[in-house]
Amino acid sequence: MDRLDIKDAIYHFARNLGDSRDQFSLTVFDSVDRAAPSFEEVVAHMETRVPLVPGLGLRLREAPLNLDYPRWVPDTSPVSERMSDHDLGGAPWADFEALMGDLLRTRLDPRDHSWHVHVVRGVGSAPLIQGAVTVVILQVGHALTDGLGVSKMVRALFEAQSSAGAAPSPQTEPEREHPVAGVLSAVVRAPVDLARSRWEARRAIRAYRGTTPGPPAVPATSINRAVGPYRVVRIVPMQATEVRVGAASLTVSALCAVGPCLDRYLGDGHGALSETGGIVSAFVPMALPRDTEWPAANRAVVGTVDLHVGEPDLEKRAELITRSLAVERARVTAAPLLRIARADERVPAPIVRFVQGRRFRKRDRSPARVGAQTTVVSVDRGRANLELCGAVSRFSAGFPFLEDGRCLNHGIFGIGSVVTVAMVACPDAVPDLDGYTRQLVDRLRRHSGQS
Repeated sequence: MDRLDIKDAIYHFARNLGDSRDQFSLTVFDSVDRAAPSFEEVVAHMETRVPLVPGLGLRLREAPLNLDYPRWVPDTSPVSERMSDHDLGGAPWADFEALMGDLLRTRLDPRDHSWHVHVVRGVGSAPLIQGAVTVVILQVGHALTDGLGVSKMVRALFEAQSSAGAAPSPQTEPEREHPVAGVLSAVVRAPVDLARSRWEARRAIRAYRGTTPGPPAVPATSINRAVGPYRVVRIVPMQATEVRVGAASLTVSALCAVGPCLDRYLGDGHGALSETGGIVSAFVPMALPRDTEWPAANRAVVGTVDLHVGEPDLEKRAELITRSLAVERARVTAAPLLRIARADERVPAPIVRFVQGRRFRKRDRSPARVGAQTTVVSVDRGRANLELCGAVSRFSAGFPFLEDGRCLNHGIFGIGSVVTVAMVACPDAVPDLDGYTRQLVDRLRRHSGQS
């Protein structure tokens, strides 16, 4: 459907409220024993692939007077207009990380383009790379799709054409309706839609009250404050065997390490946070089951997971986190909670814009309590069979966006046998991201060695 669902539209309406919520997917290619592709060669590759990828041929068109939700329309601009060349001239990996931090501050206007590709060349060295380095960063507006959707786009852009399912069937021509007719229809429906949405919301809330409540909020810490304007990132690719704890999933393995590291980092200098009764928890995005009826392109919900930092035994802690993940996934993907989210689908767009703006103006930038101290995103991007003009993929990464109350987030992205641990932080709240990164990587390796 070409008309934005409210759950996608809120990302678009918030584009000028706070910091960028765009998604950034990084893929590092290794030319091994050949020359790195030129920017022109990368553009030519993209020109052949973009028309095959659903969604990459679209941009948003606002409704007249903003009286209805925006609609997707074809973007007929040249692919080259949606690409940028960054030549680092042989600079080290640390300089690339600095560039990545700067890029995270940028934001797309999906009314112009819904995506952009940054091609980074001339990186002097990179982890796990034998030859010349080429980094491709796909920046996608969150109104277009979620993290899994971005991963599918990356595979369609760079997977070998002979691979099954590499290029999904294109649907770049959305349903069309005269904009004025659509707005008039929305205006006429607005009173009834609003009344029905409030009625449905009340019923959904009453039904939800009898279910298991979510995890309690926790006291804010030094990383749960107003987020500043700058971003720093650290990107560490590792072999999956260095990350996994026994038979636990990569998500659980990562959470097993993030918990104790945060516990120590957030302590008072004399002891860990848990030693004073503190709880360490994380927001973990979870994909909705495929059979869940959900009109939005963003098909992920967020669960709150206790990291059980008080349990010293690694195997037991992994079991507790696995159980917490399962319980929270069942709660946030169950019908009662999803029914509340869907009750707002009929709310007229002008009301959504107004309420969203008012909430932003009245928000508490440094709350006393938060749902969790950090976000941990974990994504499996499949086989390492991506190619770019003869160069082969080595690792991939992503960066969960920061917002007020959450100044340090973690991305765990696997491709092939490599898992990349990516940290993004606000330097005002996390002045020593290098030290934190070393602790996290060391703990991951110790955990894998113990299992």
